[in-house]
Amino acid sequence: MGGEEKRRQLAEGDRAPDFEFVTRDAQRLRSDELLRRGPVLLTFDRGAWCMCCQSDLRELNRAMPEIRHAGATVLGVFHDLGPEGNDRVVSEYELDFPLVDDADGRVAEAFGVRRSLGEQALEDSELGDLPLALREGGPWIVPMQARFLIAGDGTIARSDVVFDYNQRTNAGDLLPLLQRLSGSQLGR
Repeated sequence: MGGEEKRRQLAEGDRAPDFEFVTRDAQRLRSDELLRRGPVLLTFDRGAWCMCCQSDLRELNRAMPEIRHAGATVLGVFHDLGPEGNDRVVSEYELDFPLVDDADGRVAEAFGVRRSLGEQALEDSELGDLPLALREGGPWIVPMQARFLIAGDGTIARSDVVFDYNQRTNAGDLLPLLQRLSGSQLGR
């Protein structure tokens, strides 16, 4: 496969990498601190233009009361969304959880869902030198949906990495597992 990069999405049982995000209001969200409070659900979104991501945001928001009751933190992870875009998406979907920016893509890369440099180079060679305005908002992650539920001990309790829109998962499906994780967290 001559120089082609291999990608491995993290799966159930893998140790989640440490991560840190800064929210729109300059609050630092560090994985170790979040996990002390309970499970963390990271959902990587391709962009606000993506219909799969739009559906996922709506489903997550509908499930938020139960997710929050289970003691979990939800973070919607975007790339280069920008402050105005962040405000627009939160307002439009009436989100009850923060959107964070993976500005350099390192968190998505650590979870194995970011477009590789080889894929980006192939896209550049096929499409040529596009103006920045046309590149913004382009897909930065490979799957249609990438969601990781991280247990309090830092292991991935569920990994949903979906490449086909017709096979995407529902946030409500996580509730029984979240309740079990919360119960085991409370018993520690």
